[in-house]
Parts: sequence; C-alpha cells; structure tokens
Amino acid sequence: MKKRIIIMAFCLAAMGVQAQDTLQYLRSTYNSMTDTKQWSQKVRQPLMLDSLNNHQKAFSMDDYLVLQPLSEIKDYLYQITNAKNWEKENGQAINNQSKWYNDWLKADNGVFKIGIDTSKQGMEVRHYFYQLDVPSFAKGKITIYSTEKVIIGYDGSELRRRMTRTDALNEDAKIVCEGIYEAGSHIIGLSVLCPSDKPEALLQVIIEIPQTKLSTEQNLKKGLALSDILEGERPYNVEMSDDGNYYLVKYAISTIGEKSKYRVEVRQTSNDNVVWKSEEIVSVKWANIAAPPYSEATILYYVKEENKNRKLFTLYFIKDRMYEGSVTENLPEGKIDCFGGLHWLFMTLTDKEDNSKDDLRQLIHPDDRIGDWRNRTNLAIFDLMFKNLQLITFGHHNVTLNDVSDDSKRILISVNEEDITKRPFSKTTILEMNLSTFEVDTIVSDSYVSYAQYLKPSNDKDKNLFAQEHIIVQGSAEAFKSCGSEVKKGQTPNIYHNLLFLINKKSKQAKPLLKGFKPSVNGFKTIADNRIFITTTDKDSVNVYYYDFDTLYRLPLDLDIVGGFDVDLAGKHYVYFGQNYNKSDRVFTYDVTKHETKQIAYPKQKMNNELSLGEMRVWNFKHKGDLIQGRYYLPVDFDSTKQYPMIVYYYGGTTPTDRTFEMRYSAYLYTAQGYVVYVLNPSGTIGYGQEFAARHVNAWGEKTADEIIEGVKLFCKQHSFVNAKKIGCMGASYGGFMTQLLQTKTDIFAAAVSHAGISDITSYWGEGYWGYSYSTAASANSYPWNNKALFVEHSPLFSADKIKTPLLLLHGTDDTNVPIGESIQMFNALKILGKEVAFITIKGENHGIFDHKKRIKWNNTIYAWFAKWLQDDNSWWNEMYPKKEL
Repeated sequence: MKKRIIIMAFCLAAMGVQAQDTLQYLRSTYNSMTDTKQWSQKVRQPLMLDSLNNHQKAFSMDDYLVLQPLSEIKDYLYQITNAKNWEKENGQAINNQSKWYNDWLKADNGVFKIGIDTSKQGMEVRHYFYQLDVPSFAKGKITIYSTEKVIIGYDGSELRRRMTRTDALNEDAKIVCEGIYEAGSHIIGLSVLCPSDKPEALLQVIIEIPQTKLSTEQNLKKGLALSDILEGERPYNVEMSDDGNYYLVKYAISTIGEKSKYRVEVRQTSNDNVVWKSEEIVSVKWANIAAPPYSEATILYYVKEENKNRKLFTLYFIKDRMYEGSVTENLPEGKIDCFGGLHWLFMTLTDKEDNSKDDLRQLIHPDDRIGDWRNRTNLAIFDLMFKNLQLITFGHHNVTLNDVSDDSKRILISVNEEDITKRPFSKTTILEMNLSTFEVDTIVSDSYVSYAQYLKPSNDKDKNLFAQEHIIVQGSAEAFKSCGSEVKKGQTPNIYHNLLFLINKKSKQAKPLLKGFKPSVNGFKTIADNRIFITTTDKDSVNVYYYDFDTLYRLPLDLDIVGGFDVDLAGKHYVYFGQNYNKSDRVFTYDVTKHETKQIAYPKQKMNNELSLGEMRVWNFKHKGDLIQGRYYLPVDFDSTKQYPMIVYYYGGTTPTDRTFEMRYSAYLYTAQGYVVYVLNPSGTIGYGQEFAARHVNAWGEKTADEIIEGVKLFCKQHSFVNAKKIGCMGASYGGFMTQLLQTKTDIFAAAVSHAGISDITSYWGEGYWGYSYSTAASANSYPWNNKALFVEHSPLFSADKIKTPLLLLHGTDDTNVPIGESIQMFNALKILGKEVAFITIKGENHGIFDHKKRIKWNNTIYAWFAKWLQDDNSWWNEMYPKKEL
C-alpha cells in the first residue's frame, strides 16, 4: 500500500488584528489543499507579588501553553461558518471587528516562518488546527518540527508535547507521533508558545498515514462516525395536552462511557416558548381534566423520587401563567397511567416474584426462564386526598389499561391469558368496566388482537351516537376469524402486520377498516368527531395517516421516520419528531388552522452541519414479476468513472430495513469509508401489504435469498461503478441468519458478517427466549416434529460445507434471544471444514451491543473485516486480532 506523505508548513505571521477573528487558508507544498484554521491568545507575565504560590510552585509562562479543547474548536468553527454563510447570503461583511483572511500563503522550501512582533512584550499562544480524513484504519505517523514549545493534539486529546526551544528545524526540533489512526475525520491541533524575544520561528508538520487526505472544503466536514450516533441529545417522546395549549418534549442525553441523562420541557403552543423544564423526574404526564374548577387550566403532573419517597407534583397552566399545586408524598410503587378525576389516578401495579436465585428451579412455562416472567400486573385507583389504593383487578393474569372514557366512568382493559398448546400461545380479552359498579362487559376474546380505544365524543348527534356504540381495536389479519385477511389462498397472514377493526359493543361484530391499506399499523389515537391518527410502518418509512371513516390520507410531515406523534382532541395542533435518511431527530409543531409548520428543536444540528454525506438514490427491481424496493448510498466523493467495493444490508425478516439515519448499521458509517451501500427489503417484510408480508411465514429465506442474490447481480450489472468482485453483506438476528443462508447458496460475496445469527432453526426455536414465540409468525403451525424439511433444510448449519465466503460471526455472550450457541455451531462446522471464518464474542452483552465502548470495538471489528476482504487491507484486522499460532 502506498503511504501518502503530506507536508504542512506554517508561517505564523502577525496580522495586526485580534487573532481570534482571523481565518487563514494554507496550501501545502505538494499541492494538497488544506483548510487550516488559526487563532491566538496574547499572554503576559503577571505582577509577581511572590516567587511561589500557595502550592509552593514557581510561575512559568509555559503554563499558558494549553491544548485547545475539541468542543471549543467546533464551537469556533460553527460560529465562523455561520458568519461566512451570512456574509455570502447577504453580500456584505458583518459589522464588527471581525476580518476574514483568505490569502493563500506559499511555503519557502516547505517551511513557513512565524512572524513575531518583537516590539511588544509578552508572548502569544498560537492555535492551529485542520482536518485529516482517514478513509480506513491505518498505522502511520505525524512528525512535527518546531523551533518553539508546542503541544500536538488529536481530536482534542494530547498526543505529544515538547517544552524546549531550538534555533533550527533539526533533530532537536523533531516530535514523532506514531500509532494507529482509525477511520473517519479527525482534527489535528497544534498549540505553539511564541515569545517576542526573536523575530521569527519555524514550524513544519509531515503526515505519513496511508491513503490520508486533507479536507479541501472551507468548513471542517467529516463522514459519519459511530461516536456521532452514540453521543448527544435526542428527543424520545412528545405529548400534546388535550386542549392543545401546551406540549411536552422528553430528551435523552448520551455520552460515551457515562449513564444516559434525561430532561423534559413544556412549551406553550401559541409561541413555542419553554414555560417549564426539569431534569430530575421519574415520569411526567398531562392530567387532561376538563371538569370545574379546572376547566380553564391545563394540568401537568410529574413524579420525583427522594430517598425512596415518591412525590407527585402538580402544575396548573392558566392564561399564560403557571401555578404550583399540591404535593402528594409516599406515592405507591407503580406506573401512573393517567388521571381519572380531580383527585384520583389510575395506576398499574406490578407484583414481583423472582425465583432466579433458587439452586433448583421448576420451570412451569417456556417463558419461565425469563427473569421477570412471573411478575404480574393489576390495575388500581389511587385517591390523592385520602391516599387510599383501590384495586380494580386482582389475579395472576397480566392486565393492561387501554383507555378511559371521556367522562371517566368507564375503562377498557385487556387481560392476557397464556395458552401454550395453541398458536400463538396466548389470548387477549378486552373488557369494558363500569367504574361505579365494577361490572364488566366482554368486548372480544381473541388470540390476534392487542389493544382498544374509545371513539371520542362529538357535538354532532349522529357521530356521538356512533362513538358511544363502537370502539377501535388493533390486531393482525387472523383476528375475528380472519375477516380482515387479504392474503392469497394457502398463505398464512404475518401476525406482525397489523390492522384496525371497528367493533360494535352491543353485537360484538367486527368490521376491518382500511380495506386494501398496505402499511402496517404501529399504533393509533382517536380524537373528537370520530377521527383517528394512525402511525404506520409504510414501506421503508414510518408515516402517520389521518382517517375519519370517509377520508384517508398521509400527513405531509416531511420526515422519513416519524419517531413520535401526538395531537390535541380538537385536531388543531400536532407535535412530532423524527429523522430523515440524512438528518438526525428534529421536533416540529403544526398548526392545522394556519397550515404552519415550525421546527422547534434540532438537538444535533451542529453535528449534522459538520457531516459530509453522499447521495442516496432509490433503486427497485422486479423478480419473477414482484417489485422489490431498495435504495443505495454513495460515498461523498463519488466518481462514476471509478469502481467501489459495495456492502449489501438487509434484514430479510418481518420488519423493513428502514431509512433511520442514526442506527448501528447506518449506511453512512460505511460510505464514510469508501463503500457503496445497497439496502433492500425483500419478500416477507411488513409495510408493503398483507400478501407481501405473508411471504415470511414458513419460508425461512426460501424466496428472500433468491431475491437478494438476483438484486445484487442486477445492481452490479446496471451500475458499473461497483466492483463486482468486492461485495460484502451483513445482517443481524434474522438478518444474521440470512447472511449465513446466502453463503450456502451463492459465492457472489467476498466477505460476510453475521451478528447474532441463527444457524440452526431447531436449536433457536427451542433455546432462544422468544424462539418458539417468534416462530408463531415465521413458522406458523410448523414444528420440528411435523415439518423436518423446514427446520433442517433451511438451517445454514446443515449446508455449511457449501459456504465459500469468508464469514465473520459476532455474538454477545449473554444473548438470550438468539443464544450464542448459534454462532458456536457454525464456527465449529466451518473450522472443521477448513473454511475462512472468524468468531468474535462480546463479553456481557445480550442481543444488541449497548455498552458504548464495547460497541465501538464491535463496529471496528466489522470495519476491519470488510477492509481486509473488500479493500485488500488487513492491517486493521491484524492490529485488533493479531494472528496466534497455538
């Protein structure tokens, strides 16, 4: 591999202005353009009252030489970038003391001279920084020659320092920073102490890192890195008050190596101003009480825990003012569902039983291995005035509150009953309870329904009567004797693809809504006038639809993935958040009357502005008459005349590989390293209609694998910029199963990655915590004893001898979903067969890798594997996993 040498040499010329406001662009002697930034700080010796301080330490000007923190560098760049963009857009300079310098300064034989004003006393600390783009893992070195004292930083951390001075750029002036440079964009920082005792000083930097290039843009841009995803603030929930006057947004703040923090803020809908915020809460919800004397108030309650004392606080928002209400102490343990009246609330209580510490345990159910399976939930009403807890339900079945009627006199609850002898092994009974008498009416008892909501009252007499007589239930196509099924003859509906049903409370008759509607229902909310807002998995996106029994349309929210949505009871105000394929989470409000959308929050805007992302394009193809949809992502410096290695990403299971930007398999993590990434959603995926989703059932890759193989071949044929000999593939869980299965059917891949993949369907079915229950969808009514062909012939382990592709197996040691034995079996088989295989275990991790530091190493392992086989660079892999002869 060629090692590219870049020489950076600087002349730190005194510009006669505030150095913090200067911006210089320098060109290297090898015609490599760079975007070097600098600012300086004037420092002087203080008045010396004593020779020593209270720590008995003498003063030194060297103490002023401090490396600039990365966060301050980024803040500075963000400010000057905004300033320059403003100047460009408005055609005039900002009217302050700032002055921009865009002069290209030429080196004198590769060395820049630092001009120093000797007429002024004191010193200057000059800070220089620029971007280094490392396309893949590399060993290399950065060599600095400086006649002055200098600190060298890398991404804000100190690499080396030299605290002596020299007269020339000789060996005494040399500092070598040799080591490992991971893929991504990095900031090199230099802090130089420049005394005024001589007119010039010299500085030179030599970069020797394979394939490295310096940024040519005026802003420090970089590719997406895993740290960008793991760190920062993001919204995770939004709630609108029923009256539409206020809304709340909940945020999570993540820092690598630290426990996540949370905060919440309440904003006024009319002006979006923050009127209340907190960082020390357990839960927060709107009370939504419309009865006197609270008719004019919007009520919020929140819970804090202090020394095991759970306290309930109440806030009243009345006519643009906030009032603090009473405090209830010693709130019972349990989840607060909602307020049911002026002084009482509904709670879900959990009765816990843990026998996991017993030396001998009798398992009474397949799920009894799960630590909290024996826990049971019941409902209760808690009186805030008398602190009385009234149980609503009692027993050993889990009970869930679904909805409360508008007058708080009736509730809808669901009771879950296990039935291990009949697919899908449980039944849900939805009951309506009269809270005055505790009498119940059974609305439905069905194995394929999940929950229900009331239709909300209307001023229209007919609509109000209709609302009183009906409820809405969510379930799969097999619910209500498959009355909503739209699959072909011989197909079994996919239970993960959900529908909505209208239930007549008196006759108990069910009617499927939205006939021919292809998206899968994720959830819904009913509001006044029999209107319903439906959150859906809609192909490779998450969208929200409006429905009122006459009209159905998708809300134009301009997001690819709606992460959360809420609306007031009148339907006049929305609050929502989500991502686009190339943007992090943003929070919006929408005023229906004004047709006005406002962006309220964009927590990771600075991060997004620093990213340089390639183009995403949609690409679909037909396989045996079926349209298979997908998309591909290009490197930022894409050149159609060149050839690139490609990574294919899929799930192949029952949910789509959607357009989420910040995810552990984000395509942009790989385009940053020079790959084209092709993502597709083959047969069996929900969100494309019932028939398409049903192809997942009893298939285990039968049709899906052929579609992936055909799609990759056709993509390469139609896109000459892909190196067809350098294609990798990856997937996790069911996607890991697909990775292994694909290698038994084709040799078009040069490398493959399977994280927590299933190698033997039978062992997964029997040992995985959810193996048998997931199989109610994937293997409906099929078992090892009645369909041996499915469980054996579709298991990659039984065709391991056909695998020719180098395969990387990754697995958490504590995986309870897909036990680690699935990878152990395949590893053993391929080792015995003499195949190219690597097996990496992640200590203490379950199905997903959540520990940030472990996840970084996990990701680097995948990067290194692909670099080894797709980029002919094994240095990263060998550094992480040196070869051992044992």
